[in-house]
Amino acid sequence: ECPFCGEAAGRQLAAHVRARHGHLLGAPGTGNGDQLYECPMCSLTCTNIQILEEHVELHLEEHNISEGGNMKDLELAQQLQSEEDTFRRSEEEKREKEEFKKLQRQYGLDNSGGYRQQFLKNMEREVNRGRMQPFEYHKRKADMMECLAFGIDDGKTKTSGIIEALCKYYKNENKDVRHVWLSAGVDHFHSSLGDRGWGCGYRNFQMLLSSLLQNSLYNDCLRDATLIPSIPKIQSMIEDAWREGFDPHGASHFNNSLRGSKAWIGACEIYSLLTSLRIKCQIIDFHKPTGPGGTHPRLFEWVLRYYSADSEGGAKVVCTPKPPIYLQHQGHSRTVIGIEEKKNKTLCLLLFDPGCSSQDMQKLLKQNNDATSLKALRKFAGSLKEKQYQIVAVDGVLSLEEKAARCCASQVLTSEKIP
Repeated sequence: ECPFCGEAAGRQLAAHVRARHGHLLGAPGTGNGDQLYECPMCSLTCTNIQILEEHVELHLEEHNISEGGNMKDLELAQQLQSEEDTFRRSEEEKREKEEFKKLQRQYGLDNSGGYRQQFLKNMEREVNRGRMQPFEYHKRKADMMECLAFGIDDGKTKTSGIIEALCKYYKNENKDVRHVWLSAGVDHFHSSLGDRGWGCGYRNFQMLLSSLLQNSLYNDCLRDATLIPSIPKIQSMIEDAWREGFDPHGASHFNNSLRGSKAWIGACEIYSLLTSLRIKCQIIDFHKPTGPGGTHPRLFEWVLRYYSADSEGGAKVVCTPKPPIYLQHQGHSRTVIGIEEKKNKTLCLLLFDPGCSSQDMQKLLKQNNDATSLKALRKFAGSLKEKQYQIVAVDGVLSLEEKAARCCASQVLTSEKIP
């Protein structure tokens, strides 16, 4: 500001003073003892206008240097922040890619090969460890290739006759069971060297199919599947269902391809496959716990109604004509083959788990079977505490028109939710 009039003069202060207030100044280079000039920036008193001008110029130069320094500091800070943001985005993208690859590996979508490749790789590992002889390797490889060529399961993981053995057991032995309902005959299949770690959905479909093949009601639907299909064949059957138009959203998740992969399947794929075969089924979604401690009593009640709906009288053991139920939760699936009602009204599901070996399942066939053997089958409410469960339940045959209608409906496939 001009010390005389207070007007803002900025860098032109000297020129402003000379032009406007020159008459008040003494001769250039001389002091005027009667006139004092106060610096408008620091209040320093000067006796000469030129001294004041030089003093003010120093202030202005200092200000410019400081302002330039601040700008440089700001630019540096902005540059550092930009570099940090770029690095953080890069790390996030890298982490997301790693997580995506991890999920692809976990769910068999990483193009690492399928049933055949895993079977051969695991047998080679057994030979290298001395647990399998080379001649056995070549024999099993030849058997596996033959089964894959014909699209049938080799049956080496199958255990039959368990339902019949359970029926005898409950009639003769168990004292604390008030009622038990068992599904129609069903074979147990467990995972093999070719599908260990990812094949539970396919093995549970084999279990369900083994029961349907024993029921004449489904003969027409299953005339092209009189033998249990191999896992690669099941993958091909699901792809056929997708090509018919079933569940395009789910198909896109797998890029419309399952063969040659270790992709996990779930309730939607089982539903699509069964419906494409004209087998009437439904998905029931138990989307949240309905009991204390994260339990699902509604699931148990639904299964009880499913098995007991058509039974009459108060027989302790009821061998129903009902097919088993496909049960899915995050990361695993099993097959419900019956349900117990204890004398204290507690319910207990009976499950076939593909993770149980043939050796464990064959213990159930022994004459001296006891409650210890059933431990692998029994699941009380406290044992099923996943956040969400889905079941696929079979109930009859579809007409061609009903199949077409369900195909259209599956374009926006939804499941019934139990509130």
